[in-house]
Amino acid sequence: MTRQFLRKEYLLAAHPTTWFFVWLGALVLAPAYPYSVVFFFAMLAPSLDLVYAKQTNDILYTALLPTGKAGVVRGKVLYTFTFQTVMLLLTIPWTLLRTLYIQTNPAGINANVAYFGFGLLALAVFDYLFLTGFFKTGIRIGWPYFWGTLAALILLGVMETLPHLPGLRWVDSVQPTALLLQSPFLVAGLMAFTTSFFVTMRASMQNFQRVDL
Repeated sequence: MTRQFLRKEYLLAAHPTTWFFVWLGALVLAPAYPYSVVFFFAMLAPSLDLVYAKQTNDILYTALLPTGKAGVVRGKVLYTFTFQTVMLLLTIPWTLLRTLYIQTNPAGINANVAYFGFGLLALAVFDYLFLTGFFKTGIRIGWPYFWGTLAALILLGVMETLPHLPGLRWVDSVQPTALLLQSPFLVAGLMAFTTSFFVTMRASMQNFQRVDL
């Protein structure tokens, strides 16, 4: 059943720009670039897909299928989290390649373990606020996207600020010893992202069941 939901979302409901956005993790190869922007692309793509779904009446169409409203939520939440996961996984090879040749980034934090940890945390918070907010109405995207993006911006701002605080320069490092110290950020991010998936799915289903289409 999960495969059917994902197949439908990617082949019928995803906006064409999805296939471009998923490769934007390659921006970490830029010598001087604010790599936090990669996570904003990971948040922008699902919002464009929901706008596209509204324009094509995909949400109503899916709700009329045997799976009903639950199918709508399951498909959109699964799509969002799998898209972001694939995008970050594709970013890892580019990050390793960059680290071999460039180990400083004057425009912001390096793409390291802490970077991915904070990014996962930001995506977890965004997905919860954005998707549960959208499924309260099934039509309004602007405010849920605003609040989700604002919360993610605050978390990513903390990430960019930490290396500039006394004694925390190691947060920006790509040296092996520093990467080990950064591992708690990654563990916390993975736990938050995984938890957010289940909490977002449940809360979104509850919200959408109350919506009159």
